[in-house]
Amino acid sequence: MGQASAIDNTSADTDVPNAMVHVLTPQELTWLAQHQPIKVGVDGYFPPYSFIDEHGHVVGMAVDTLNLIGKKLDITFVIDDEYHWQNILNNLDNKQIDVVLTMVHTPDRAERLLFTTPIICKSLVIITKKSKFSIHNRSDIAGKTVALVQGYHYAEKIIAEFPTVTPYYVASMREALEVVQAGQADAAISFLAAANYFQFKYSFSDLKVAAFYEKNNANESIAVRADLPVLASIMQKGLDSVTLIERKAINEAWGANITLPKDYKEFIELAVIASVLILLLIIWIVQTRRNNRALRLANKQTAEANTELSSIKDNLQELVLERTLQLSNSENRYRGIVESLQDEYIFYQHDTKGYINYVSPSVTHILGHTVTGFGAFYDKFLSNSPKNVLIADYVQRIMNGEHLAPFEMDIIDTKGNMHIFEVLERPMYDDEGNCIGCEGVAHDITAKKEQQDKLHQLSHYDELTGLVNRYFFKILLDDEIEICHLNQQPLALLFLDLTRFKVINDSFGHSAGDYILTQSALRIVNHLADSYTVSRFAGDKFCISLPNKSAAEANIIAVELVEAFQPHFEFLEQTIILGCRVGISLFPNDGLNADALISHADSALYEAKKVPACVAFCNKEMASYNKKRLMLEQELRKALSLTVDDKPQLFMVYQALIDLPDFQLAGFESLVRWEHPEIGVISPAEFIPIAEDTGLIFELSHWVLNTVCKQLVIWDQQGYDFKRVSINFSALDLMNIKFAEELLELVELLGAKPSWLKLEITETALMAIPEQSIAILTQLKNADIQVAIDDFGTGYSSLAYLKSLPATTLKIDQSFIRNLIDSSEDQAVVKAVISMAHSLGKQVTAEGVEQQEQLDYLVAHGCDVAQGYFFSRPISAHEVCRRYFDQVNDSKTD
Repeated sequence: MGQASAIDNTSADTDVPNAMVHVLTPQELTWLAQHQPIKVGVDGYFPPYSFIDEHGHVVGMAVDTLNLIGKKLDITFVIDDEYHWQNILNNLDNKQIDVVLTMVHTPDRAERLLFTTPIICKSLVIITKKSKFSIHNRSDIAGKTVALVQGYHYAEKIIAEFPTVTPYYVASMREALEVVQAGQADAAISFLAAANYFQFKYSFSDLKVAAFYEKNNANESIAVRADLPVLASIMQKGLDSVTLIERKAINEAWGANITLPKDYKEFIELAVIASVLILLLIIWIVQTRRNNRALRLANKQTAEANTELSSIKDNLQELVLERTLQLSNSENRYRGIVESLQDEYIFYQHDTKGYINYVSPSVTHILGHTVTGFGAFYDKFLSNSPKNVLIADYVQRIMNGEHLAPFEMDIIDTKGNMHIFEVLERPMYDDEGNCIGCEGVAHDITAKKEQQDKLHQLSHYDELTGLVNRYFFKILLDDEIEICHLNQQPLALLFLDLTRFKVINDSFGHSAGDYILTQSALRIVNHLADSYTVSRFAGDKFCISLPNKSAAEANIIAVELVEAFQPHFEFLEQTIILGCRVGISLFPNDGLNADALISHADSALYEAKKVPACVAFCNKEMASYNKKRLMLEQELRKALSLTVDDKPQLFMVYQALIDLPDFQLAGFESLVRWEHPEIGVISPAEFIPIAEDTGLIFELSHWVLNTVCKQLVIWDQQGYDFKRVSINFSALDLMNIKFAEELLELVELLGAKPSWLKLEITETALMAIPEQSIAILTQLKNADIQVAIDDFGTGYSSLAYLKSLPATTLKIDQSFIRNLIDSSEDQAVVKAVISMAHSLGKQVTAEGVEQQEQLDYLVAHGCDVAQGYFFSRPISAHEVCRRYFDQVNDSKTD
């Protein structure tokens, strides 16, 4: 086998019938019948051993060998569609494939894989430019810049052996040769057959094999998973069944029987020695002229020398003829490769004036032109694209000896379709070194460009609305800020979000939500008088950049946008009413870059929610407040995501409810608390609104219900009578139509009982969506969960709804209890609520009782239950046991 043969030579060199030598055992046949097809991972970037051709097929020497094994042993192989080396290794580790077709057998790999004898024997060679004469052997690469393929096993070995080498890492062997051709590296280390393949395929005419780095050093075997020893035995038998003739046929088909050019140094040395010998003979003849016998002997020796010289001459002629034949065959093969290019590449030559005197037949397949009909000056076929204006200058610079990178040109085919080509040109010289034109390879990258344009669209624009996305908007905004800064112009940024969008999305589904977002984008764009940059920033939020617009002008545009959303939307004959709010930030007052302006406009958006006009500007106090809100939101997310192994930040406390007038325990209200390890205690009045604004309230409510139910299960197991425990829920919880079902399901899952619980909901929350709230609370009441209306008296409940509410308790807000003794108005409210509740068959609980006088008044007017600091502050579960349950148990024992 040659220096780059594809199949190991260690097996027998004679062809023996396969059935006699490589018979599969019954066990192996049974295994095959149960496990076919065999899944194989193949490196798709390893020509000519294995690679993806222009048709997307996996081909190569090793692939042909695999197919031959399958045919001989009746095995069905399926090549995995992952062709990158690292992903192939991951798939092998995850047992998604059974076999890797080519892998270097190393000791560490042998610990977890089974290997056959080599399927490929490879030699590493050093590739340089033909004009490089400083590298003759492997040691000469010391101190040089060497192109190495990132991740290949030999790269680290080379760096370890030659620490002074400067590595130039590339992604493939083709790139390694390209950087040497471009002069960016002194040399490249490549496999001989792969280097030969790339030289012919990509016309690297300026490169040569300078020396071997190692011969047959990187033999590759078939690697099999260690848990499939039967398959490893089968693959070895299949590899042994491939005959020498079959191996040679595969090698010749892929041009792998490669040998380096022979060195004529030994012949030259022999010629020099012969010349010296002749000179010595002549001297000797002169000195021994008188001796006839010696003269005859000298003549005889001279004749022998002449005969030997003649033989050397004949041998040299034979070598020259042999080399000429090799060059002719190489040229024919090269031309055959060039002329077989069909899908992407055109090879051509033109003279110094641009007249095309050769073009490969692939021009017909790609552009529709015939080879003979293409003869003309190249500029005849160029389109009017601006990039083509630069081509004449590029060509002239190349003919002047400048080394240019590939450039693009646009050409129209015979059907009028535009093709984009990536062109690599190099000058051609005659025997005297004069430039006679250029030769080049034109790569049709039209499909690649279309794919890049599509990827650019997907990565820079919102797929749903077609507007600029968040990432691209920030880039454009920074560019606009820089222009405004140079021109000393203002800039305004509008941050717009839609109101009630989440409710609509949840109620009508995502298809309705997508429709609303698309129509909203159209309304924004259509109501802007000028062409401004509009982005769908996130979810239902939009950003609009207004260069050279003052605060007053920005305010007018923002108000117009708010008005544009007043007309309703129609979706599947449903009327949908939306609104919008707009926060405004200004350059340079509110920030000098995109991130700062966006952050401040987002802060202004919170203020816009509070004003009737729904438009607000940013100010420093608001920005500071919103910065703190953002920090608390992030920390609350972390607190809710802590595991059982972390120190908890959230915890529950319980405040006793006292029956009146006998002052017995009526139950507890559970309250969530947050103690941050750095900030300290954070008030619920501060973090509950943040949770509601950000949607974290659902996760927080779930955490509270989960924690309280677990505590009640523990108290029940300990025999404590805790009556009922109240849990507070948000208005947003009631917007979930399945709230009652999910709550009851979680209670059952945790082992708690509905009869242990009371749900507290504010009067305002109930009135947000009264019909749905009544339906949900009725479900809970029917399941034996009581309902209390919290903060009663602060809202505007309709008596019609109030009498139909399935609530068992009305809780008088503490604002009416605080001044109860001194305020006749508060006394009137308290008496009215107690009277009305009792008439509707509901109990009354007074919150915030702190004084004996307040308690006496409540008892005197028939209030049912009281809670407040007069009885107890909210305390921990442990303190509840010590204060209420342990004393009761002790008294029972006594």
